[in-house]
Amino acid sequence: MGYAAPESPQMPPLASLSYAMPMPSFPPAPGPEPSSSSTSSSSEARHCWQYIAEGAAVPIESAVRAGRDADGSTIYVGRAFHEGDMIPAKVIPDKNIAYVAYGGEEHAKEDFEILRTGTFVWEFATNGTVPEGAVEVGQTADGEKLYMGRCLYNGTQTPGKVQVSHGCLYIPFDGEEVSVAEYEVLVIK
Repeated sequence: MGYAAPESPQMPPLASLSYAMPMPSFPPAPGPEPSSSSTSSSSEARHCWQYIAEGAAVPIESAVRAGRDADGSTIYVGRAFHEGDMIPAKVIPDKNIAYVAYGGEEHAKEDFEILRTGTFVWEFATNGTVPEGAVEVGQTADGEKLYMGRCLYNGTQTPGKVQVSHGCLYIPFDGEEVSVAEYEVLVIK
């Protein structure tokens, strides 16, 4: 039995995760828990992640927007596993794919999660810092927290991962992992 967001009962049910590695641990959301999604919470808001299997439609009705691609496509907040890390991702529903930055390259992912619901703002940060309330979107295999950031780059507004230990935002762009020192961070309000 799936969970349908209250504001849009026609949405598809949330699928259970089927990754080889367990999901990162996040604190449970207040109230009833969806039976098959990952949740996070703060004192003021709730958000959830919906797993999107290869070839499945991406439900954008309540997805969190992150930017705009060079071709005009809207980009949404996502995350995906790669090399043992759960990495913040840019999701482009028009292409039915997510992209992560890792090891100097941009990697396409056909299985990913999309962030749905919640009250968010983007706050300016630099050099690997994150503001209070930054959303923990993923983590490395070693347990380092990763945050969703975004920046203006080559005529786009592109999201990626803020990795505090590296002192920057990394974005997946045109096949490469690009390092950026000034960016915005997704913050829950």
